Amino acid sequence: MMSVKVMRRWSTVGAMSLLVGCGPEMVEEQAESVAPATIEQDIVGGTTTTINENPWQVSLRYGGHWCGGSILNKDWILTAAHCVDGYAVSSIVAGSTSSSNTSTGQTRNVAQTIIHEDYGASGNDVALLRLATSLDLNGTTVAAIPRVSAADAASGATDPAVVARVTGWGATSSGGSGSATLRTVDVNVISNTEAQQSYPNEYIGPDQIGAKAPGKDSCQGDSGGPLTVVHNGTRKLAGVVSWGYGCADARYPGMYARVSYFESWIDSKLSGTTPPPGTTLLAQTNLSGSSSTWKHFAITVPSGTTSLKVTQSGGSGDADLYVRSGSQPTTSAYNCRPYLSGNEETCNFSNPQAGTWYVSVRGYSSYSGVSVTATIP
Repeated sequence: MMSVKVMRRWSTVGAMSLLVGCGPEMVEEQAESVAPATIEQDIVGGTTTTINENPWQVSLRYGGHWCGGSILNKDWILTAAHCVDGYAVSSIVAGSTSSSNTSTGQTRNVAQTIIHEDYGASGNDVALLRLATSLDLNGTTVAAIPRVSAADAASGATDPAVVARVTGWGATSSGGSGSATLRTVDVNVISNTEAQQSYPNEYIGPDQIGAKAPGKDSCQGDSGGPLTVVHNGTRKLAGVVSWGYGCADARYPGMYARVSYFESWIDSKLSGTTPPPGTTLLAQTNLSGSSSTWKHFAITVPSGTTSLKVTQSGGSGDADLYVRSGSQPTTSAYNCRPYLSGNEETCNFSNPQAGTWYVSVRGYSSYSGVSVTATIP
């Protein structure tokens, strides 16, 4: 059986789970390396714990428990990008030891999802969730966890051999269901050099951190959850559960997004102001033009924008709406072009990239009296 790269959330593709017994959807076949056919999967080799011992742990909900996450402050959760890329995680639960009986916890809806702009096969597996309603940080079952900073890392917080703790509700047997009770295990941080030697067919960049211990690991259902270390007497968030080949295989360490690497990115997102609903970015009226001529309008989409709506309407003739991020659109390069008859056209974007966007009108034929608006609905 070939080794496969496993993103450690629950899979929506049942057949994929047969490949390694850890079941996630994103896989990459590795021709050079052979993995065992039977692999344990859970917080492997660990023990049960309580939310009081790990009050920063949350459960992301996608039907039921989907992934883990960590509380950064009353309004923000840090998780793995692959947990939310293409998946509408609508809520989180904090303050509950159980992933199934969540009545004692705090349930909050997710208002905004920010996936790292450079997330992809090569890494940057982090995402932020902004909550619609602030958490009640009671300090016992719901608490924020400080992050390992770049300065902490430079002073040895995540050096090789440092003991780190992983928590989550991952599956408790190969191909089995998840643990209803939060579990924990201690693993040892390894160098990126060692991690790269273990994964010669993968790129281990500075945004990643590896950890392992004999018979112990995180796995399916634990994705997005915390890897924590104690530094100067304080437990801090060092990593985000990301991927590995199988689970608890002695040859392959668990891989995590390195939190200190994303210090500036996280700070910039948390400090950004979210534009209020109803904000108007563009309002142009009584536009007119001839066939094949362009009118271009630049708008600035603020950081934290969750949706963008661009509408063309009214007038006579036939104008086409084009919208593009970063540069002026052309007839062959655009993010949205409805290309309908008449002038009633709309483009909608979810979590648009912050920065300059271009809203453009091109005459399919001559037109007049057309209005164009761009709003944050």
